[in-house]
Amino acid sequence: MTTLALAAVLTACGGGSDVTSVKVVGDSLSDGGTFGFKFTVQASSLVQTRIWVDHVADAADVDPLCPRYTATGPNTVAANPAAAHCTNYAVGGARINVIGSAGDSTPFSVLQQLRDLGATPYNERDVLLVDGGGNDAADLIGAYLRASSDGGVAYVALLGELLTPAQIAQAAAGGNEGLAQAGGLYMTALADQLADTLQTHALAKGAKRVVVVNAPDVTRTPRFQAVLAAVAQASGGGAAGAAVADQIAAVARAWVIAFNARLAQRFSAESRVAVVDFFGAFNQWLSTPATFGLVNTTTPACPATGTDDQGLPTYSIQTCTEAALSAAAPAGAGWWNTYVFSDNFHGTPRTNELMGQLVKETLTARGWL
Repeated sequence: MTTLALAAVLTACGGGSDVTSVKVVGDSLSDGGTFGFKFTVQASSLVQTRIWVDHVADAADVDPLCPRYTATGPNTVAANPAAAHCTNYAVGGARINVIGSAGDSTPFSVLQQLRDLGATPYNERDVLLVDGGGNDAADLIGAYLRASSDGGVAYVALLGELLTPAQIAQAAAGGNEGLAQAGGLYMTALADQLADTLQTHALAKGAKRVVVVNAPDVTRTPRFQAVLAAVAQASGGGAAGAAVADQIAAVARAWVIAFNARLAQRFSAESRVAVVDFFGAFNQWLSTPATFGLVNTTTPACPATGTDDQGLPTYSIQTCTEAALSAAAPAGAGWWNTYVFSDNFHGTPRTNELMGQLVKETLTARGWL
């Protein structure tokens, strides 16, 4: 049988893929190795360390993904001339709205990643994977929490990057409740920024298979659970402190929901875009972990390596390897894959596998895979 005949048989039987390329923009959840590692437990090599976009690329039967950008300093990233063929543009720490605008034209902007990627027209059989919004939500929550010490200066300044002075004045007139609700307006405007840039630099450039992964509930990560525990303690502890922390979590969760709702609305009638409900899947993993082969939903698998200026644990995920975890615990190889989190914010190889499966199901349902 000739190669062409075999390809035809495989396609007819559903065993092949017509995808020409998998392209990626986003933050640390999708970063393919910009800094020399991926944001999960490290395997023996960068290629063997698997995150969700790698699982999608495998299913699409394309070449392994590689990072388009590379770190050029402690806090700088640039396009790698030797990686012009690479199609993973995601960068750890990227935002949709980079605070202060200094990084708006750098790879730390998801929007700039889309502009860079869109400089070359898309093939109609390319798959574009997009994630973002989690770091933006974290920025907003952090600024909101600082209001007790800075009088809301940082929070209002951040709102002002996307909202009009009239919107902020109207929110301020509503007191604390009004300002809290303004966070939802900010996240809605953030979703519009992402949707507008996707329209201009992807859909208008020929992209016809776009998957947008919505934002997870960041308040349920170990990082924010630790922050909320500190808030509860600072608020007197006990039931009263817990009530304050729960209220803040509810406000922050509503912001993420507003972002996701706007994304869904913007693309509801767009046949070229599928919005994947990562928010819902993530909550399912935490609520019914055994269904997904998970046991620990709260403790990071990687050990803490220090503390930050707030006394909260910090992690060096680049040194958290499969070999080190196997040697440090008697539970046997792969025990960390029963955990949801690798560090205080990112998933284990198992949760990356689950996320990849979620996206593959969407691609298959659309007939894109």
